[in-house]
Amino acid sequence: MANPRRKLSKKELKEDRFVLAVLRAREIVEEHARTILYGILGILVVFLLASFYSQSKKKAQEEASVLLSEAQVALGQGDENAAIAKLNDLSDRYEGTPSAGYATFLLGKLYWQKNDTLKAKTYFKRYIDDYADDTFLTQAALAGYADCLILEKNYPEAARYYERAAKVNPEFPEAPVYLYSAAMAYRDAGALDKARKMLDRILEKYPDSPYREKAELLMAQIRLQS
Repeated sequence: MANPRRKLSKKELKEDRFVLAVLRAREIVEEHARTILYGILGILVVFLLASFYSQSKKKAQEEASVLLSEAQVALGQGDENAAIAKLNDLSDRYEGTPSAGYATFLLGKLYWQKNDTLKAKTYFKRYIDDYADDTFLTQAALAGYADCLILEKNYPEAARYYERAAKVNPEFPEAPVYLYSAAMAYRDAGALDKARKMLDRILEKYPDSPYREKAELLMAQIRLQS
């Protein structure tokens, strides 16, 4: 006669379940070992690439800072051509660094002073599109680009850039100047309503500005044209 099957205790059941769980986990690990390994390697590669990128970026900025210093020394010594050559090199080779951004703005300013409007416009626009992280330089670049457009007699576009310059930081001392320039450009473009809006903004927000009287005079002239 067969012996009756012994009923397992709760402890033995728990132990059996634990053993089964361990065996199942082992099977899963063995089954997906390659996938798990690739996942770990992927995480390691991402970490190494991020570390390499951070170090490369830091090194690039250090090298860019040195080149910017050399360009500024050349400017201080009156060697404008050497300064421009270094700034061009810096702007192209170290694109994206803060020093390259400043170099790009300086190139716009220097070419403007040399009456090379086309190059000045190119570098001011590059700064506006790719950098524009410094409020003061952004306003100056927008106004510089607008100045180039004025020489091209593109008055509507110039007015918009002057207006953008004023909006970057309305508390900046040059803001009423930019608004006045925008009003002049809108007037020359025949957009008299927009010109009046710019002048109204000067009169309302900057009553103590030296440009208040100019704004009032231009407003009177525009009324005569209407």
